[in-house]
Amino acid sequence: MWAMQEEQAALPVEEQLRRVQLQAARAEARAHRAETSLRQLQQQTPSGPLETVEAETEAEAAIVAGAGAEATTASEDCEDGTSPTDGPPLAFEGPPSGLADYSWSEQTQDVGLQEANAATHTSQGEDEGAADGMASLTVDDNEAGYLGVASGAAMLRLLLPDAHASYKKVVYQHPLTAAAPEVSEHWLDTPLWDVLDLESVDLDAAINSYFGLYHNSYPLVEEHTFRAQYSQVIPRPSGRSWHALAFMIAAIGHFTAATSPTDTDRRLFMAAKSNMNIESLEMGNITLVQTLTLMSNYLQKRNKPNSGYNYLGLALHMAMGLGLHKEFHDWDITPLNMEVRRRVWWCMCVFNIGAAITFGRPLAWPNRNVEVSLPLNVNDRALTNLSRSLPSEADHATTFSAVIMQSKFHMMTNDIYTRVISMPFPSASELIRLDDTLIRKWESSVPAWYLANSPMLPKFATGHAIMWWRLYNFRIIMYRPYVIRRVLQARVPDTNSNSNSDAIPSAVQEASDRCLRDAEASITAITEFWAATPPTRLAAWYALYFLFQASLIPCVCLRNEPNAPASASWRNQINQTLHTMQLISTLNPSAQDCYNIIQRLCGPFLQPQIHNHVAGSTPNSATLANYAPLESTQESPQTQINSVYAMMWPNANPADVDVLMQDGLWNNLFTGIGDMSQPTMDQPGDTGTVQFPWE
Repeated sequence: MWAMQEEQAALPVEEQLRRVQLQAARAEARAHRAETSLRQLQQQTPSGPLETVEAETEAEAAIVAGAGAEATTASEDCEDGTSPTDGPPLAFEGPPSGLADYSWSEQTQDVGLQEANAATHTSQGEDEGAADGMASLTVDDNEAGYLGVASGAAMLRLLLPDAHASYKKVVYQHPLTAAAPEVSEHWLDTPLWDVLDLESVDLDAAINSYFGLYHNSYPLVEEHTFRAQYSQVIPRPSGRSWHALAFMIAAIGHFTAATSPTDTDRRLFMAAKSNMNIESLEMGNITLVQTLTLMSNYLQKRNKPNSGYNYLGLALHMAMGLGLHKEFHDWDITPLNMEVRRRVWWCMCVFNIGAAITFGRPLAWPNRNVEVSLPLNVNDRALTNLSRSLPSEADHATTFSAVIMQSKFHMMTNDIYTRVISMPFPSASELIRLDDTLIRKWESSVPAWYLANSPMLPKFATGHAIMWWRLYNFRIIMYRPYVIRRVLQARVPDTNSNSNSDAIPSAVQEASDRCLRDAEASITAITEFWAATPPTRLAAWYALYFLFQASLIPCVCLRNEPNAPASASWRNQINQTLHTMQLISTLNPSAQDCYNIIQRLCGPFLQPQIHNHVAGSTPNSATLANYAPLESTQESPQTQINSVYAMMWPNANPADVDVLMQDGLWNNLFTGIGDMSQPTMDQPGDTGTVQFPWE
């Protein structure tokens, strides 16, 4: 709000007058069109029942056709502020008036449970300062937040464009709560300043680290505006919410740039939380959305995924309440402010869908009814607060390239993910078709300067790498059930003359091969990235997650087919993984846990390489011939599936796993996989002999 007021104050008087006149002319034109429509409806006097129905139908169609069109498709008003006779139709919804946005506050000022009585402006139990819960009476978009075409307020806006002047709630403020806000003696406000010893923290360096690294992958906050607010060159908006945002930026900046484990970022996070409470949810502004989103992402990286998941849900709901999912054709908003809204919305998209995939949960992101453009791929300096037109997009990587590419990817693949987490599991043929159409379509849209092997400036290298790791991981998730089925099938004695591979449908074989290729590509890409790029904690978190997920594929294969022709390649991939995890462990302690798990799973099957060869090298066939054939794991398929399930879906409820896997029901994980028949176990308690009916 402060930023908008300052911007408005900075405008020339003539410009302010022009805008006021334009708004007044538009309001008058809307009122005139509404009155004309009402008079026409009232003058209709059909003579019979049939004519009445027809007249009502035509009248309804006229209103819907004339008034229900989106503001984004309306024609431009004339320069003098009036509309031509064939001008834009009256809309059910439109942008906020003036320079306002959809920010709102429903906070009450009551102390405890005291209520005003008849002698002191009776409140009758109402929450003062709140918009009506029916979303029908409040048409002032500067108070009620975004109310779309389905709300009652939309109809009221249509019929009475100036209704906001006739309906105003009386806000009662308890005399005991009218005290002036507290002013902190510190640069940033928190009641925990001394307790957390924040005097010893270099906040400037932490904020610089945030914009130097994290911001280039997730540009959630407009850097130049925030720095001006932080330096108090311009007012800091949104009160304590802004201070919470500043501490969160410092917390993430310190976390991502740290070169060793530290708890300073935790202290900064606690300082951010001290500026938030449950009453913070009784107001809505873009600063709060940014704060909640950063809190969510930070908590996930600090191994509190469910807490972060909840924060992200709050951020999403508040964003939609602010109308971040909408844009309007005649919105009186600066290009920079519009771009900021877009950046916030699409950064949330990447976080929200990424979290859903990580946790294997249903998508909470709205796939439809979103009418907001992607951010522009522009240089930071090309668009400022003084810009009055949009610059041309750059043909190279910018601060906004990563979020643009990841958002496009998710929008293209959301339907695939929905199928993958649904039962019955999609057939191999269906997955290959979706891959070849949707994912290939996204790949073909990637510009040459953002391809997987394109050279990248160091500050953009992490975001660029994450995008391609995300692609490999998504394909692994799509196809890995077929790899697991294949390796378990390989343990069945071959009683037929044909080989097992000959008996498997081609689509199933292709699905398995694609998974193996993408797992290898992921392991290679992460290993090479870590060897060539200065390590950071941000890269360490993403590299470990994608590396561990990819490494489970060769692990499962090697344990069950240790003498297969591809076993040397699997050993090489696992050794690469172990070596890289050791390097990552200096920044991310969880890497050592992942290292130990892989050693426990595959240690006995890596012996030829571990004891006789340099890590990462592959012995030749003559060398391998000196070793006796290795026996596959003696664990039953049920036990293996339990282990793999827990590692591939680490956030699954253990009770769900038990129900799914007990008494041979592990097969339910693959129920309905097309192109393959359901395997059956001889007995629920046997040693793992599996029979596949297609043999």
